[in-house]
Amino acid sequence: MTYKFKNRLGYTIYHAVLFALLLLSLNSLASEYVGSESCKTCHTEEYEHWRQSHHFAAIAEATDETVKGDFNDSRFTYNGVTSRFYRKGDGFFVLTDNAAGELEEFEVTHTFGIYPLQQYLIDFPNGRKQVLGIIWDTRPKEEGGQRWYHLFPDSPSMSHGEPAVTSKDPLHWTGIYFNWNSRCASCHSTDLKKGYASSENRYDTQWSEISVGCEACHGPATSHLAWVSQQEGSRQSHAGFGVSLVDEGIWKTVQDISQGDATSPTLKRSGPRADVQMQQCASCHSRRLELGQPDPRISYYDTHLLSLLEPPLYHADGQVRDEVFEWGSFLQSKMHHEGVTCSNCHNPHSLHLKAEGNALCTQCHSAAVFDAPKHHNHPTESTGSFCVNCHMPSTTFMGVDTRRDHSLRIPRPEQSAAVGAPDACTQCHSDQDAAWAQSNIESWLNATGKKLAKHPFAEAFHAADSGHADAGPQLLSIAQDASLPAIARGSAILRHAPFHNQQSVEALSKLLSDPEPLVRLGALRSMNTLPLQLRYQVLAPHLGEQTMSLRVEIARLLAGLELNQIDARHKKQLDALYDDFIQVATYNGDTPESLISLGQFYIDRQEYEAAETALNQAVAVAPRHENALLSLADFYRRTARDAAAAPLLERAVTAAPDSPAGHYAMGLFHVRQQDYEAAANALRVATELASADPRYAYTYALALDKLGRTSEAVGFLRQWSEAHEPDPKVNQVLSGLLAKQQK
Repeated sequence: MTYKFKNRLGYTIYHAVLFALLLLSLNSLASEYVGSESCKTCHTEEYEHWRQSHHFAAIAEATDETVKGDFNDSRFTYNGVTSRFYRKGDGFFVLTDNAAGELEEFEVTHTFGIYPLQQYLIDFPNGRKQVLGIIWDTRPKEEGGQRWYHLFPDSPSMSHGEPAVTSKDPLHWTGIYFNWNSRCASCHSTDLKKGYASSENRYDTQWSEISVGCEACHGPATSHLAWVSQQEGSRQSHAGFGVSLVDEGIWKTVQDISQGDATSPTLKRSGPRADVQMQQCASCHSRRLELGQPDPRISYYDTHLLSLLEPPLYHADGQVRDEVFEWGSFLQSKMHHEGVTCSNCHNPHSLHLKAEGNALCTQCHSAAVFDAPKHHNHPTESTGSFCVNCHMPSTTFMGVDTRRDHSLRIPRPEQSAAVGAPDACTQCHSDQDAAWAQSNIESWLNATGKKLAKHPFAEAFHAADSGHADAGPQLLSIAQDASLPAIARGSAILRHAPFHNQQSVEALSKLLSDPEPLVRLGALRSMNTLPLQLRYQVLAPHLGEQTMSLRVEIARLLAGLELNQIDARHKKQLDALYDDFIQVATYNGDTPESLISLGQFYIDRQEYEAAETALNQAVAVAPRHENALLSLADFYRRTARDAAAAPLLERAVTAAPDSPAGHYAMGLFHVRQQDYEAAANALRVATELASADPRYAYTYALALDKLGRTSEAVGFLRQWSEAHEPDPKVNQVLSGLLAKQQK
C-alpha cells in the first residue's frame, strides 16, 4: 500500500515506522518467530499439506532422507572435468573443479530444492555458501531423470543458451552468481538475515527456520499465539498477525448484458481484492531486487523493485523469455484484472493445483462453453484440448524445470512470429508455421462471427526494441491507456526514453501521479535521457513520493543536483531520498550491481572518495564481473589515472571475451594513448560482437580514419547503413569522412 501525508510530521512518522520494521535487530525480530511446529496442533491439515510442499523442501540439511542424488561413487564429466560424488561416513562429498580449475574435495552441507531437480550447497570461507553447478535430475528415469547434469550443458541437445563454463568464467559455480547468501537464500528460508559485513567481505547468515515455513508467508506468530488465549471480544485483528492473507472475494454468476438475460459463462468476483495475499507470493515469485529486509507486514513495493517487461527478460509481447517466475506475467493477465488470486488455483499450503486438468479452469469458466470442441477445436482429451497448452504455454528453465506462462494469453501466431516471440500453436504443431496456425484460428472465429484482436502492445514494444524511430507515439499512447495492465503501461513509457519531447515530458508529469506504482516506476526510469535540470523540474512536485521502490529511483535521477541552488524544502526532501538510496544500496552491498550503482551515485554527487570505495568493493566482491571492472576503470579514466585502468580493462576482456563492452572500452583506452592500430583492432572486435550498435560502428570508422584508412572507414559505414536502421550520428560521421575524401 502507498500512503500520502498532508504534513511533514506524518511523512517523518511513516519513515520512522517503515525503517524500524526494515531494520529491526536480529534478536528482537527472531523472538517473534516460533516455528512451524507450533502451528500443527491447531492447523493439522494445513501443516500436513505444507509438509508435502516444495516450500518444506526448499532447503534442508544433507541427510540420507533429504539427499536424492547418487553419491554412491558416481561420476559426471563436464567440459573435460570429471567430478566424483561419494560418501565418507555420514557425509556427502564431491571431488570437482575449484576456482583455480583444480580438483578439490568439498562436503555437501545442504540440499536445495526437491523436484524436478535438486541442487547442493557447499560451505566456503567467510560464511559463504556456494551452489554446485552440477545438479541431480530427480524426475523418474523413464522421463529422462535420475542422472547428474550441468546447469550450462556443453551438449547442444539440452542447451541453456550459454556455452560450457570453465573455472575462469563468471558463471563458474564458485563465483558471485552461484553465491547462496546473496542470490538464493532469502526465498528458501524463513526470516533470513544475510548478516553481510562489507568491511570484512564476510557473512554471518541466520534464519528462524531453515525452510519456507508458515511464518515466511504469514509473518511472525508470537502475537497470534497470544491471540489464541484471548477472550473473544478483546482479540486483535488478523488473528494477531500483522496482515491477513485471507481471500474474502466471492465468485458468482452474473448477467451477460451483451446476451440479454443470459448468464455469463464466466463467474465474476465480488468483494475486496486479495492484494496482500498476492503481494506476499510475489515477494519470491517475481524477478525483483530486494530493497531491505523482507517482511510480510510491509507492502511489496516498499521492499522490492520489480523488473518491468523489457529484454532480455521478456519477449516483446510480454511472454516469458528469461527466468522471471510468475508475478510479472500474471500482472499482464485478464485474470489479475478480474481479481483472480494465487489461492484460487493453488492450495497455498501444499502448493498443488486445486483441480486436475481443465477442471481447474472450469471452477469459473463454464465447462459447457469452454471445455468443449466448439471452443478449443481439438479432439476431447487431446493435448490441444487442455486449456493450459493454448493459454499458458511452457518454457523449460534449468534444463528440466518446465514452467507455465502466467500471463494467460490468447494465441496470436502471426503476430508472435512478427515480433520474434514463441506461439503456443507451433510449439505443438512443430511441422507447421505461424501462417498455418493463424489461418486455422481465423477460420474458427469467423464461424462464430468473431475476430482475433491484435495484442495491445507487442508491435509497439518490438518496434522500440528494434530501434525504429517512429515507435514513440504508440508507446506514449499505451502508457496513457488506463485500461491496460499497469506493468505494460510502465514498460511502454520506459521504452519511450529515446523519444522524449515536449509532449511526452508533459505526459510524464501526469504519469508520475498515476495511482499504479509500476506506471510511476516506468516513468521514472525513462527519465535517464532528460537533462538534469529538466528532471528536477518534472520531479519537484513528486519529491514526497512515499513508495520506497520509487524513492530510490528519484534519488538516483537527481543525485547530480547542486543542493545549495534549490530551496530548503526540496533540499530536505532530497536529503531523505539520498539516505534511502544509500540504505538500499548498502543492504545489497554484497552484489556488484548495487555497488556499481552506489559508485555512480557518489560520482554524480562528486563524492569521489566514496565512489572509489564502492567501486573497489564491487571488484572485491566479484573479481570477474565485467561491469564492475569496467566501472572502476572508467572511474580511473575520469580522475586522470588511465594507467590504473589498463589492467582492469585487460581483466574485463579476459572475463567476458564474447562481450563487446570490454573490447570497446579497451579500444577507447588505446585511442587516448594514441595507439590507433591497437584501438582499431579492439573496436573491430566490438563491432563484430554487436554489429547493430551505431556507437561501435562510427567509433571504429573514426579509428580507421586516424590510421589513414579513410576509404575503408567510408566503405564500412556505407555497408553498416545499408544493413541497419538509419542513425544520425553514423550519418554525421560518414558525411564528414566523405567531405574529407573530396578535399
